Amino acid sequence: MTHLKGILRGAFFLVLMLAITQCSSYTDDTKEIRQDFRTGRYQKALEGLEKSSVKNSSRNRLLYLLEKASILEKLGEHRESRALLIEADKVVDELYTVSVSKEAATYLFNESAQDYPGEDYEKVAIHTMMALSFLSTGELDKARVEARRINTRLNEINSNYDKKNRYSEDAFGRYLAGMIYEARGEWDSAIIDYRKALETYEGTYESLFKTDAPRSLVESLYALYLQRNRRSEANAMRKKYRWLSSSRPSNAGELIVIHQLGDIAVKRRSEFVVPVGKQIVRFSFPIIRPKPNYFFGKTGLDVDGRPFERAELSQNMDLIASHTLEDRRLRLMVKAAARLILKGQMTQKAEKEGGPLVGLLFNIYGAVSETADTRQWSLLPSSFHVSRLRLRPGEHKVKIYSDGKLSSIESVNVKPGEIKFIVDQK
Repeated sequence: MTHLKGILRGAFFLVLMLAITQCSSYTDDTKEIRQDFRTGRYQKALEGLEKSSVKNSSRNRLLYLLEKASILEKLGEHRESRALLIEADKVVDELYTVSVSKEAATYLFNESAQDYPGEDYEKVAIHTMMALSFLSTGELDKARVEARRINTRLNEINSNYDKKNRYSEDAFGRYLAGMIYEARGEWDSAIIDYRKALETYEGTYESLFKTDAPRSLVESLYALYLQRNRRSEANAMRKKYRWLSSSRPSNAGELIVIHQLGDIAVKRRSEFVVPVGKQIVRFSFPIIRPKPNYFFGKTGLDVDGRPFERAELSQNMDLIASHTLEDRRLRLMVKAAARLILKGQMTQKAEKEGGPLVGLLFNIYGAVSETADTRQWSLLPSSFHVSRLRLRPGEHKVKIYSDGKLSSIESVNVKPGEIKFIVDQK
Protein backbone atom coordinates (compact mmCIF):
# COMPACT_ATOMS: atom_id res chain seq x y z
CA MET A 1 0.00 0.00 0.00
CA THR A 2 2.84 2.35 0.90
CA HIS A 3 4.53 1.49 -2.40
CA LEU A 4 1.30 2.28 -4.27
CA LYS A 5 0.99 5.65 -2.54
CA GLY A 6 4.58 6.45 -3.50
CA ILE A 7 3.89 5.64 -7.13
CA LEU A 8 0.69 7.69 -7.07
CA ARG A 9 2.45 10.63 -5.51
CA GLY A 10 5.23 10.52 -8.10
CA ALA A 11 2.71 10.27 -10.91
CA PHE A 12 0.76 13.12 -9.39
CA PHE A 13 3.79 15.38 -9.33
CA LEU A 14 4.53 14.69 -13.01
CA VAL A 15 0.92 15.27 -14.02
CA LEU A 16 0.81 18.43 -11.94
CA MET A 17 3.95 19.88 -13.50
CA LEU A 18 2.62 19.11 -16.98
CA ALA A 19 -0.75 20.67 -16.19
CA ILE A 20 0.80 23.81 -14.73
CA THR A 21 3.06 24.38 -17.72
CA GLN A 22 0.03 24.08 -20.00
CA CYS A 23 -1.96 26.71 -18.08
CA SER A 24 -1.73 30.01 -19.93
CA SER A 25 -2.29 33.35 -18.26
CA TYR A 26 -3.89 36.51 -19.63
CA THR A 27 -0.38 37.85 -20.19
CA ASP A 28 0.47 34.76 -22.26
CA ASP A 29 -2.79 34.88 -24.20
CA THR A 30 -2.28 38.52 -25.23
CA LYS A 31 1.45 38.35 -25.98
CA GLU A 32 1.14 38.44 -29.77
CA ILE A 33 -1.51 41.17 -29.60
CA ARG A 34 0.88 43.33 -27.56
CA GLN A 35 3.76 42.63 -29.93
CA ASP A 36 1.72 43.63 -32.97
CA PHE A 37 0.46 46.73 -31.19
CA ARG A 38 3.98 47.71 -30.10
CA THR A 39 5.36 47.40 -33.65
CA GLY A 40 2.54 49.35 -35.30
CA ARG A 41 0.72 46.38 -36.81
CA TYR A 42 -2.58 47.58 -35.43
CA GLN A 43 -4.87 45.78 -37.87
CA LYS A 44 -3.16 42.49 -37.07
CA ALA A 45 -3.45 43.25 -33.35
CA LEU A 46 -7.18 43.84 -33.83
CA GLU A 47 -7.57 40.56 -35.71
CA GLY A 48 -5.70 38.74 -32.96
CA LEU A 49 -7.93 40.26 -30.28
CA GLU A 50 -11.08 39.25 -32.15
CA LYS A 51 -9.86 35.64 -32.29
CA SER A 52 -8.61 35.51 -28.71
CA SER A 53 -10.14 34.11 -25.54
CA VAL A 54 -10.44 37.70 -24.29
CA LYS A 55 -13.39 38.32 -26.60
CA ASN A 56 -15.09 35.03 -25.86
CA SER A 57 -14.99 35.24 -22.06
CA SER A 58 -17.77 37.13 -20.31
CA ARG A 59 -15.44 37.56 -17.32
CA ASN A 60 -13.11 39.60 -19.54
CA ARG A 61 -15.79 41.88 -21.00
CA LEU A 62 -14.19 45.03 -19.58
CA LEU A 63 -10.75 44.09 -20.86
CA TYR A 64 -12.03 43.34 -24.35
CA LEU A 65 -13.57 46.81 -24.53
CA LEU A 66 -10.42 48.53 -23.22
CA GLU A 67 -7.92 46.65 -25.38
CA LYS A 68 -10.03 47.09 -28.51
CA ALA A 69 -10.51 50.81 -27.82
CA SER A 70 -6.72 51.23 -27.63
CA ILE A 71 -6.22 49.53 -30.98
CA LEU A 72 -9.01 51.43 -32.74
CA GLU A 73 -7.65 54.76 -31.49
CA LYS A 74 -4.29 53.93 -33.09
CA LEU A 75 -6.11 53.04 -36.32
CA GLY A 76 -7.68 56.49 -36.31
CA GLU A 77 -11.17 55.15 -35.67
CA HIS A 78 -11.82 57.67 -32.92
CA ARG A 79 -15.62 57.46 -32.73
CA GLU A 80 -15.60 53.68 -32.46
CA SER A 81 -12.83 53.79 -29.85
CA ARG A 82 -14.70 56.34 -27.75
CA ALA A 83 -17.92 54.32 -27.93
CA LEU A 84 -16.06 51.33 -26.48
CA LEU A 85 -14.56 53.44 -23.68
CA ILE A 86 -18.02 54.78 -22.81
CA GLU A 87 -19.31 51.21 -22.63
CA ALA A 88 -16.28 50.19 -20.54
CA ASP A 89 -17.03 52.98 -18.06
CA LYS A 90 -20.57 51.65 -17.69
CA VAL A 91 -19.23 48.14 -17.09
CA VAL A 92 -16.97 49.51 -14.33
CA ASP A 93 -20.03 50.92 -12.57
CA GLU A 94 -21.98 47.68 -13.04
CA LEU A 95 -19.15 45.62 -11.54
CA TYR A 96 -18.72 47.90 -8.54
CA THR A 97 -20.88 45.54 -6.51
CA VAL A 98 -19.51 42.01 -6.95
CA SER A 99 -22.16 39.31 -6.84
CA VAL A 100 -21.96 36.94 -3.88
CA SER A 101 -21.87 33.87 -6.12
CA LYS A 102 -18.93 35.16 -8.19
CA GLU A 103 -17.01 36.23 -5.09
CA ALA A 104 -17.55 32.74 -3.65
CA ALA A 105 -16.16 31.23 -6.85
CA THR A 106 -12.82 32.92 -6.17
CA TYR A 107 -12.48 30.73 -3.06
CA LEU A 108 -13.12 27.54 -5.04
CA PHE A 109 -11.06 28.35 -8.14
CA ASN A 110 -8.98 31.55 -8.24
CA GLU A 111 -9.31 35.32 -8.70
CA SER A 112 -9.94 34.87 -12.43
CA ALA A 113 -13.27 33.22 -11.66
CA GLN A 114 -14.92 36.62 -11.25
CA ASP A 115 -15.48 39.41 -13.76
CA TYR A 116 -12.46 41.66 -14.08
CA PRO A 117 -13.49 44.93 -12.37
CA GLY A 118 -10.48 47.03 -13.38
CA GLU A 119 -7.71 48.55 -11.29
CA ASP A 120 -8.36 52.04 -9.93
CA TYR A 121 -5.79 53.64 -12.23
CA GLU A 122 -7.44 51.91 -15.21
CA LYS A 123 -10.82 53.37 -14.26
CA VAL A 124 -9.29 56.85 -14.32
CA ALA A 125 -7.36 56.08 -17.52
CA ILE A 126 -10.65 55.46 -19.35
CA HIS A 127 -11.40 59.18 -19.09
CA THR A 128 -7.79 60.25 -19.55
CA MET A 129 -7.56 58.34 -22.84
CA MET A 130 -10.97 59.66 -23.91
CA ALA A 131 -9.88 63.25 -23.19
CA LEU A 132 -6.68 62.72 -25.19
CA SER A 133 -8.72 61.29 -28.06
CA PHE A 134 -10.89 64.41 -28.17
CA LEU A 135 -7.85 66.68 -27.92
CA SER A 136 -6.26 64.86 -30.85
CA THR A 137 -9.23 65.85 -33.04
CA GLY A 138 -9.52 69.39 -31.67
CA GLU A 139 -12.77 68.79 -29.75
CA LEU A 140 -11.95 70.83 -26.67
CA ASP A 141 -15.54 71.03 -25.39
CA LYS A 142 -15.83 67.23 -25.31
CA ALA A 143 -12.39 66.92 -23.74
CA ARG A 144 -13.71 69.19 -20.97
CA VAL A 145 -16.51 66.70 -20.26
CA GLU A 146 -13.89 63.99 -19.75
CA ALA A 147 -11.89 66.33 -17.51
CA ARG A 148 -14.92 66.56 -15.24
CA ARG A 149 -15.33 62.79 -15.32
CA ILE A 150 -11.68 62.32 -14.35
CA ASN A 151 -12.38 64.39 -11.26
CA THR A 152 -15.63 62.54 -10.52
CA ARG A 153 -13.93 59.14 -10.72
CA LEU A 154 -11.05 60.29 -8.54
CA ASN A 155 -13.47 61.63 -5.94
CA GLU A 156 -15.20 58.23 -5.90
CA ILE A 157 -11.88 56.45 -5.39
CA ASN A 158 -10.92 58.83 -2.59
CA SER A 159 -14.23 58.27 -0.81
CA ASN A 160 -13.68 54.50 -0.81
CA TYR A 161 -10.23 54.45 0.81
CA ASP A 162 -8.36 55.82 3.72
CA LYS A 163 -4.86 57.08 3.00
CA LYS A 164 -3.31 53.60 3.14
CA ASN A 165 -3.67 53.08 -0.61
CA ARG A 166 -0.73 54.50 -2.48
CA TYR A 167 -2.79 55.34 -5.55
CA SER A 168 -5.77 57.40 -4.46
CA GLU A 169 -5.10 60.46 -6.60
CA ASP A 170 -3.94 60.83 -10.20
CA ALA A 171 -1.61 63.78 -10.63
CA PHE A 172 -1.49 63.51 -14.41
CA GLY A 173 -5.28 63.24 -14.63
CA ARG A 174 -5.60 66.42 -12.56
CA TYR A 175 -2.86 68.13 -14.59
CA LEU A 176 -4.57 67.21 -17.85
CA ALA A 177 -7.93 68.44 -16.56
CA GLY A 178 -6.29 71.71 -15.51
CA MET A 179 -4.76 72.20 -18.96
CA ILE A 180 -8.13 71.65 -20.60
CA TYR A 181 -9.84 74.12 -18.27
CA GLU A 182 -7.12 76.71 -18.85
CA ALA A 183 -7.44 76.30 -22.62
CA ARG A 184 -11.16 77.03 -22.30
CA GLY A 185 -10.60 80.11 -20.16
CA GLU A 186 -12.02 78.47 -17.02
CA TRP A 187 -9.15 79.71 -14.93
CA ASP A 188 -10.52 79.10 -11.45
CA SER A 189 -11.32 75.47 -12.32
CA ALA A 190 -7.83 75.16 -13.80
CA ILE A 191 -6.31 76.50 -10.57
CA ILE A 192 -8.18 73.89 -8.51
CA ASP A 193 -6.89 70.98 -10.60
CA TYR A 194 -3.39 72.38 -11.00
CA ARG A 195 -3.16 72.77 -7.23
CA LYS A 196 -4.38 69.20 -6.61
CA ALA A 197 -1.96 67.92 -9.23
CA LEU A 198 0.96 69.76 -7.61
CA GLU A 199 0.07 68.45 -4.14
CA THR A 200 -0.06 64.89 -5.49
CA TYR A 201 3.19 65.16 -7.44
CA GLU A 202 4.99 66.48 -4.37
CA GLY A 203 3.49 63.72 -2.24
CA THR A 204 3.12 60.14 -3.43
CA TYR A 205 4.34 60.74 -6.97
CA GLU A 206 7.80 61.94 -5.94
CA SER A 207 8.26 59.40 -3.16
CA LEU A 208 6.74 56.31 -4.78
CA PHE A 209 6.32 56.80 -8.51
CA LYS A 210 9.63 58.61 -9.21
CA THR A 211 7.81 61.49 -10.89
CA ASP A 212 8.64 65.05 -9.88
CA ALA A 213 6.21 67.92 -10.30
CA PRO A 214 6.65 69.26 -13.86
CA ARG A 215 8.10 72.77 -13.93
CA SER A 216 5.48 73.68 -16.52
CA LEU A 217 2.75 72.86 -14.00
CA VAL A 218 4.33 75.11 -11.36
CA GLU A 219 4.73 77.93 -13.91
CA SER A 220 1.14 77.62 -15.14
CA LEU A 221 -0.35 77.64 -11.64
CA TYR A 222 1.76 80.65 -10.70
CA ALA A 223 0.74 82.52 -13.86
CA LEU A 224 -2.94 81.88 -13.17
CA TYR A 225 -2.60 83.12 -9.59
CA LEU A 226 -1.17 86.37 -10.98
CA GLN A 227 -3.81 86.59 -13.68
CA ARG A 228 -6.61 86.15 -11.13
CA ASN A 229 -4.94 88.67 -8.81
CA ARG A 230 -4.46 86.07 -6.08
CA ARG A 231 -1.34 87.74 -4.77
CA SER A 232 -0.90 85.93 -1.47
CA GLU A 233 -0.91 82.52 -3.17
CA ALA A 234 1.39 83.78 -5.92
CA ASN A 235 3.82 85.18 -3.35
CA ALA A 236 3.80 81.88 -1.44
CA MET A 237 4.73 80.05 -4.63
CA ARG A 238 7.46 82.58 -5.41
CA LYS A 239 9.04 81.93 -2.00
CA LYS A 240 8.91 78.16 -2.45
CA TYR A 241 10.00 78.06 -6.10
CA ARG A 242 12.60 80.80 -6.32
CA TRP A 243 13.30 80.09 -9.98
CA LEU A 244 9.82 81.36 -10.96
CA SER A 245 9.63 84.45 -13.14
CA SER A 246 6.69 86.83 -13.40
CA SER A 247 7.69 87.93 -16.91
CA ARG A 248 5.32 86.20 -19.31
CA PRO A 249 4.30 87.77 -22.65
CA SER A 250 0.60 88.56 -22.42
CA ASN A 251 -0.12 88.12 -26.12
CA ALA A 252 1.73 84.82 -26.54
CA GLY A 253 0.04 81.55 -27.31
CA GLU A 254 1.04 78.12 -26.07
CA LEU A 255 1.64 74.72 -27.60
CA ILE A 256 1.09 71.61 -25.47
CA VAL A 257 2.22 68.23 -26.77
CA ILE A 258 1.34 65.08 -24.84
CA HIS A 259 3.61 62.13 -25.61
CA GLN A 260 2.59 58.52 -24.95
CA LEU A 261 5.67 56.34 -24.62
CA GLY A 262 6.31 52.62 -24.33
CA ASP A 263 4.11 49.80 -23.09
CA ILE A 264 2.91 49.37 -19.54
CA ALA A 265 4.67 46.66 -17.51
CA VAL A 266 2.56 43.51 -17.51
CA LYS A 267 1.50 41.27 -14.67
CA ARG A 268 3.27 37.92 -14.47
CA ARG A 269 2.93 34.87 -12.25
CA SER A 270 5.21 34.22 -9.31
CA GLU A 271 4.65 30.68 -8.12
CA PHE A 272 6.12 27.67 -6.39
CA VAL A 273 4.97 24.17 -5.45
CA VAL A 274 5.65 22.61 -2.03
CA PRO A 275 4.63 19.34 -0.37
CA VAL A 276 2.39 19.80 2.69
CA GLY A 277 1.68 16.55 4.48
CA LYS A 278 0.24 14.13 1.94
CA GLN A 279 -0.60 16.88 -0.53
CA ILE A 280 1.21 19.08 -2.99
CA VAL A 281 0.29 22.76 -2.65
CA ARG A 282 0.80 25.42 -5.30
CA PHE A 283 1.20 29.09 -4.44
CA SER A 284 0.66 31.55 -7.30
CA PHE A 285 0.57 35.35 -7.09
CA PRO A 286 0.59 38.15 -9.69
CA ILE A 287 3.61 40.44 -9.74
CA ILE A 288 4.71 43.43 -11.80
CA ARG A 289 8.38 44.09 -12.37
CA PRO A 290 8.84 47.71 -13.48
CA LYS A 291 11.72 48.42 -15.82
CA PRO A 292 14.91 48.64 -13.71
CA ASN A 293 16.27 51.64 -15.62
CA TYR A 294 13.50 54.05 -16.47
CA PHE A 295 14.99 55.70 -19.56
CA PHE A 296 13.54 56.96 -22.81
CA GLY A 297 15.27 58.58 -25.75
CA LYS A 298 15.01 62.18 -26.87
CA THR A 299 11.44 63.37 -26.24
CA GLY A 300 10.25 66.92 -26.79
CA LEU A 301 9.99 69.72 -29.35
CA ASP A 302 12.20 71.44 -31.89
CA VAL A 303 10.40 74.66 -32.85
CA ASP A 304 11.71 76.99 -35.56
CA GLY A 305 15.26 75.87 -34.88
CA ARG A 306 15.18 77.13 -31.28
CA PRO A 307 16.93 75.20 -28.48
CA PHE A 308 15.32 71.82 -27.98
CA GLU A 309 12.42 71.86 -25.49
CA ARG A 310 12.61 68.63 -23.51
CA ALA A 311 9.34 67.00 -22.44
CA GLU A 312 8.71 66.36 -18.75
CA LEU A 313 7.72 63.00 -17.32
CA SER A 314 4.19 63.42 -15.99
CA GLN A 315 3.01 59.87 -15.34
CA ASN A 316 4.92 56.64 -14.70
CA MET A 317 2.29 54.00 -15.37
CA ASP A 318 4.65 51.10 -14.61
CA LEU A 319 5.22 52.14 -11.01
CA ILE A 320 1.58 53.08 -10.48
CA ALA A 321 0.53 49.62 -11.68
CA SER A 322 3.14 47.93 -9.49
CA HIS A 323 2.24 49.81 -6.31
CA THR A 324 -1.49 49.38 -6.92
CA LEU A 325 -0.97 45.62 -7.07
CA GLU A 326 1.15 45.70 -3.91
CA ASP A 327 -1.67 47.50 -2.08
CA ARG A 328 -3.79 44.40 -2.70
CA ARG A 329 -1.05 41.90 -1.86
CA LEU A 330 -2.14 41.13 1.71
CA ARG A 331 -5.78 40.64 0.70
CA LEU A 332 -4.72 38.31 -2.10
CA MET A 333 -2.54 36.28 0.28
CA VAL A 334 -5.33 35.95 2.85
CA LYS A 335 -7.76 34.76 0.19
CA ALA A 336 -5.19 32.35 -1.21
CA ALA A 337 -4.62 30.85 2.25
CA ALA A 338 -8.37 30.41 2.77
CA ARG A 339 -8.67 28.87 -0.68
CA LEU A 340 -5.83 26.40 -0.05
CA ILE A 341 -7.36 25.31 3.26
CA LEU A 342 -10.72 24.73 1.58
CA LYS A 343 -9.16 22.79 -1.29
CA GLY A 344 -7.13 20.73 1.18
CA GLN A 345 -10.27 19.81 3.09
CA MET A 346 -11.99 18.83 -0.15
CA THR A 347 -9.03 16.62 -1.08
CA GLN A 348 -8.98 14.89 2.32
CA LYS A 349 -12.70 14.22 2.15
CA ALA A 350 -12.42 12.91 -1.42
CA GLU A 351 -9.59 10.53 -0.47
CA LYS A 352 -11.48 9.31 2.58
CA GLU A 353 -14.66 8.60 0.62
CA GLY A 354 -13.26 7.61 -2.77
CA GLY A 355 -9.77 6.29 -2.11
CA PRO A 356 -6.24 7.44 -3.06
CA LEU A 357 -6.94 7.93 -6.77
CA VAL A 358 -9.94 10.18 -6.18
CA GLY A 359 -7.95 12.14 -3.60
CA LEU A 360 -5.13 12.45 -6.13
CA LEU A 361 -7.50 13.89 -8.73
CA PHE A 362 -8.84 16.44 -6.27
CA ASN A 363 -5.29 17.42 -5.31
CA ILE A 364 -4.42 17.90 -8.98
CA TYR A 365 -7.52 20.05 -9.44
CA GLY A 366 -6.64 22.13 -6.40
CA ALA A 367 -3.08 22.77 -7.51
CA VAL A 368 -3.79 23.43 -11.18
CA SER A 369 -6.68 25.80 -10.45
CA GLU A 370 -4.49 27.83 -8.08
CA THR A 371 -3.13 30.27 -10.65
CA ALA A 372 -2.49 34.00 -10.42
CA ASP A 373 -4.85 36.48 -12.06
CA THR A 374 -2.69 38.48 -14.48
CA ARG A 375 -5.49 40.37 -16.18
CA GLN A 376 -4.95 44.06 -16.89
CA TRP A 377 -5.39 46.76 -19.55
CA SER A 378 -2.17 45.76 -21.27
CA LEU A 379 -2.18 48.28 -24.14
CA LEU A 380 -1.81 51.38 -21.99
CA PRO A 381 1.44 53.33 -22.44
CA SER A 382 4.31 53.00 -20.01
CA SER A 383 4.40 56.74 -19.42
CA PHE A 384 3.04 60.14 -20.37
CA HIS A 385 5.33 63.10 -21.01
CA VAL A 386 4.26 66.71 -21.52
CA SER A 387 5.92 69.45 -23.59
CA ARG A 388 4.67 73.02 -23.03
CA LEU A 389 6.08 75.97 -24.94
CA ARG A 390 5.02 79.62 -25.11
CA LEU A 391 5.02 80.88 -28.71
CA ARG A 392 4.54 84.22 -30.39
CA PRO A 393 1.38 84.45 -32.53
CA GLY A 394 1.76 83.12 -36.05
CA GLU A 395 2.96 80.07 -37.96
CA HIS A 396 5.56 77.72 -36.50
CA LYS A 397 7.37 74.64 -37.75
CA VAL A 398 7.32 72.03 -35.00
CA LYS A 399 9.33 68.81 -34.98
CA ILE A 400 7.99 66.35 -32.40
CA TYR A 401 10.38 63.75 -31.00
CA SER A 402 9.30 60.75 -28.94
CA ASP A 403 11.70 58.18 -27.49
CA GLY A 404 14.58 59.21 -29.72
CA LYS A 405 12.60 59.24 -32.96
CA LEU A 406 11.22 62.07 -35.06
CA SER A 407 7.53 61.36 -34.66
CA SER A 408 6.08 64.09 -36.87
CA ILE A 409 6.62 67.54 -38.34
CA GLU A 410 3.70 69.91 -37.83
CA SER A 411 2.88 73.37 -39.08
CA VAL A 412 1.19 75.07 -36.13
CA ASN A 413 -0.60 78.41 -36.23
CA VAL A 414 -0.94 79.96 -32.79
CA LYS A 415 -3.24 82.88 -31.98
CA PRO A 416 -2.71 85.34 -29.11
CA GLY A 417 -3.71 83.73 -25.80
CA GLU A 418 -4.57 80.42 -27.49
CA ILE A 419 -3.53 77.05 -26.09
CA LYS A 420 -3.14 74.44 -28.80
CA PHE A 421 -2.87 70.69 -28.14
CA ILE A 422 -1.13 67.92 -30.06
CA VAL A 423 -1.40 64.32 -28.87
CA ASP A 424 1.55 62.27 -30.08
CA GLN A 425 0.54 58.61 -30.19
CA LYS A 426 3.15 57.23 -32.59
